[in-house]
Amino acid sequence: MGFFGNNTKKMLEEIKAKSEYYSNDLSKDISESFEELKSEFDAHEEVYSDFLKFVSEIKTKLTALEAKKLEELSNGLKHINHCAKNGVESMRYLSLYQRKQTHDTLRIYEEFE
Repeated sequence: MGFFGNNTKKMLEEIKAKSEYYSNDLSKDISESFEELKSEFDAHEEVYSDFLKFVSEIKTKLTALEAKKLEELSNGLKHINHCAKNGVESMRYLSLYQRKQTHDTLRIYEEFE
């Protein structure tokens, strides 16, 4: 004898199907966003190291004030690079967490069946 009647089972199946659809759709969107963000970051990551090399090459040719301003700019770009790296990593964690949540939710529905 089942815990739920046919009507309740049918409703649970519909809720499970919709939940699975929305969770998978969200997981797909998060994964696509992560891949886009990561590929953009990877494509431009070397620009920062190239900039630092350029700064070290020209720093000796600048006045003290110009060198200081360039150093401040370098520090600002270092912060931006760090934030971008953290953003990519956060998207990766979000993607993993969403997949785990989807799996856990589907497991809970299966326990009711």
